[in-house]
Amino acid sequence: MIYGFYEYEASALAAVIAAIFFCMVLAFSGFHVCLSKSWFMCTNIIAIIMEIIGLATRVLSITRPQDLGAYIVSVIFLTLAPSVQAANLYMLAGRVIRKSTPASKQNFKTLWFNPSHITLVFVGQDVVAFAVQLFGVGFLIKTVVEARYFGGDPTWELQKAMKILVLGFSIQIASLCVFMVLLVRFYFMSKEWFPCLRDRGCSNGLVRIIFYVLWSSTVLLIIRTVYRLNEFVAETGSTQSVIVSQEWPFWVFEIAVVFLMFITYLVPQYPGWWFARGGALELGFDEEAKQYEKPDPRALGRALEKFEAMRIDGYDQHHFPESVANQEQ
Repeated sequence: MIYGFYEYEASALAAVIAAIFFCMVLAFSGFHVCLSKSWFMCTNIIAIIMEIIGLATRVLSITRPQDLGAYIVSVIFLTLAPSVQAANLYMLAGRVIRKSTPASKQNFKTLWFNPSHITLVFVGQDVVAFAVQLFGVGFLIKTVVEARYFGGDPTWELQKAMKILVLGFSIQIASLCVFMVLLVRFYFMSKEWFPCLRDRGCSNGLVRIIFYVLWSSTVLLIIRTVYRLNEFVAETGSTQSVIVSQEWPFWVFEIAVVFLMFITYLVPQYPGWWFARGGALELGFDEEAKQYEKPDPRALGRALEKFEAMRIDGYDQHHFPESVANQEQ
């Protein structure tokens, strides 16, 4: 990478085709967000747009080898877009857990975490990982540019950039692994209360879809982040690796994996519909429980007895006024 943008013969056509597919994903995702009014899913839209920009500028950097700006934008956007998608995943999981779990179960003892803090904690660390990765990518690009145009030995600077990037990706991988453990815990514990939500459409099939989206997205993010970590280590190392000497790992472990991650949101059901009007998770567990709360049989019996007594008294006074008057005298 030091004396050229890519150490392999990059395909501009493949980047164009990939960008077209991501544009289709953007169109479908935007349609679902607007129709379901699930505005919290806008971070998902932003991540897709970043992927499209990254691929478009990759085309420019391939067709215009001297266009350094296009290369820089491509590296930054393709590197950071999945981090934005990770933030959306954390927000989605936090909302699912808060909406589907009784208030009495939303505690550390039951779930190993507080649902009200899950979004704040994981999105917060994702922002930290995002910032570290951005700094590392910027430092790496600066080193590459200086080596290309001004010469010199960039080994020490490349090693420094590698350490920064390793830190950023390690934070993200560790966070995703912890997040996966908490999701597994939630899955087993939620078997206790998810059946109570069937009255509002939270069927076994929908529960499987919910966990399919959360689990598959997390696993795909881990795969992609591990690949990126190894790619940057290989790029800044002295030995040649297939990860940087050939293009296919980029398309398999980066673009294809990220594309599948976005597809899991669309098929079989877009997550925004879970929280839309009439959706299974529109209201919280306790709100829905009150709506479907069964009346107390004893209270109902007392109410019927009182109504019957009032009806009989009214009937006697209307049809037997003389007897009632005599009784009053």
